[in-house]
Amino acid sequence: RLERVNEELRSGRVESVTDTAYKWGFAHLGRFAQEYKRRYGESPSETRRFRGALSS
Repeated sequence: RLERVNEELRSGRVESVTDTAYKWGFAHLGRFAQEYKRRYGESPSETRRFRGALSS
């Protein structure tokens, strides 16, 4: 699931990290953000901001 969230955030077509996390079944946003940062080395919002901007 984290991989799917990461793909969407990197696509640049995501309006909200929260909505994307919920879409993929993450109900506890704090835990989601911790797991995401542990796996990818940055917060979901950083991925959305920086990677999404590069993909546009």
